[in-house]
Amino acid sequence: MSKGKRIEPRLVKGMRDQLGRSVRERQALVETARAVFETFGFRPLETPVVEFASTLTGSKAGETSQRIFTWHHAEEDVDLGLRFDLTVPLARFVAANPQLRRPFKRYQTGPVFRIDKPGAGRFREFTQFDIDVVGTPSMMADAEILVAMGQVLEALGLPGYHIHWNHRGILNAVLTRSGVDPKMFIAVIRVLDKGDKIGMEGVRCELGAGRTDAESGARIPGLDLPESQIDAVLDFLEIDGDEDDELLARIRDHLDGVKGADEALNQVEQLRTFVQALGAPTQRIRFAPRLARGMDYYTGPIFEATLDDLPEFGSIMGGGRYNELVSRFSGEQLPAVGASIGVDRLLAALDALRAESLDRSGTQVLVTTMDRKMLAEYLSLVTELRQAGLRAEIYLKPKAKLGDQLKYASDWKIPFAVILGSDELEAGEVTVKDLDEGKKASAAVSDRDQWIEERPGQFRVPRASLVEQLRRQFEA
Repeated sequence: MSKGKRIEPRLVKGMRDQLGRSVRERQALVETARAVFETFGFRPLETPVVEFASTLTGSKAGETSQRIFTWHHAEEDVDLGLRFDLTVPLARFVAANPQLRRPFKRYQTGPVFRIDKPGAGRFREFTQFDIDVVGTPSMMADAEILVAMGQVLEALGLPGYHIHWNHRGILNAVLTRSGVDPKMFIAVIRVLDKGDKIGMEGVRCELGAGRTDAESGARIPGLDLPESQIDAVLDFLEIDGDEDDELLARIRDHLDGVKGADEALNQVEQLRTFVQALGAPTQRIRFAPRLARGMDYYTGPIFEATLDDLPEFGSIMGGGRYNELVSRFSGEQLPAVGASIGVDRLLAALDALRAESLDRSGTQVLVTTMDRKMLAEYLSLVTELRQAGLRAEIYLKPKAKLGDQLKYASDWKIPFAVILGSDELEAGEVTVKDLDEGKKASAAVSDRDQWIEERPGQFRVPRASLVEQLRRQFEA
């Protein structure tokens, strides 16, 4: 390719490359979640990344349809799209396989794509990990989903979480009581879903005439609801109680006689009972009547998980019951409930918290290459370390200066480097450099001659005991 035709190696906005630690952390998180979900009897499923656009947009995904990557395949004259979640493909799979034994419990992980505005922990390509139960209306399934979500967070070493849950039937009853047109229910619920981000005054404005975004200056159109309807909706959001029983009693009084309210509240009480019976920490898995989730296929309980110390990350897990989604493909009424882990957002949160619960280690030992005549010896040494169970790599540019090799180890956070020159070989020894300790000790040494004499963090060991010495270092 000529110089003038070089392609700039740039990334699409909202996309990213990932290398090393971040990839290992994702694998560790997914493995942790998989192990938890399998204890609940969930089975693995994989579906394609590409679906027919009609499968995605025809799923009554509402506003989400505007955020789907789609294109026209000219050869086959069809519109295709990248999946925006794992729930719609699941519904398509279940409808296409009526022979499946039900209830069908599945877990699935993989990339999904949305034309979203990138932000903290939010990307246009991201990984989700879903669990779903298809084929039962029992609140036992919802309870298992909630408890499994909590156990994943516990297994990741994140006790500082809360899982809040509500019922779409309660929200619908509130809007009915407030006189809102049923055609406006989903639009109103989407505004309520923004409450944590824009505050109650922002919600009031968006339910009414609209508002101007403080950060961007953009005009956000409102729903133009009458003031009386807005007041009635926000009055419900003010209902509170010290205990769940007190809160539910007040909600029952508020929604007395409203169609659908009793059924939803009975399911709420049943779900509470089942969550408690499963031994879940009820102080962390709480009923929250202000919770609203914007997807319009939810028909029953809805839920999401947040981290106490990072509220700005928003929901890191979420889901709900969607009893009508499969019927849009098959015509069969098939109840279902599920939840999704936002893997990338959770990883970003874990990184922000500097959590050490995941396996962050990569290479443990770098074998440096001091002498080109000794390359075979270095290869034998790195092989010996690997066979002993240590994660070891050899520096693959033999002409490099030792300082450059040690900087390579430091940049990649490799804790130990092994140095073997002709003098060490003759003496039957190797030099081990502890890079972390060396860095700390060097900071206390101001004189270069003293540093050369002391070589902080560096020591010699007999060649035959190298593996044993390194193991002791990692166990210390």
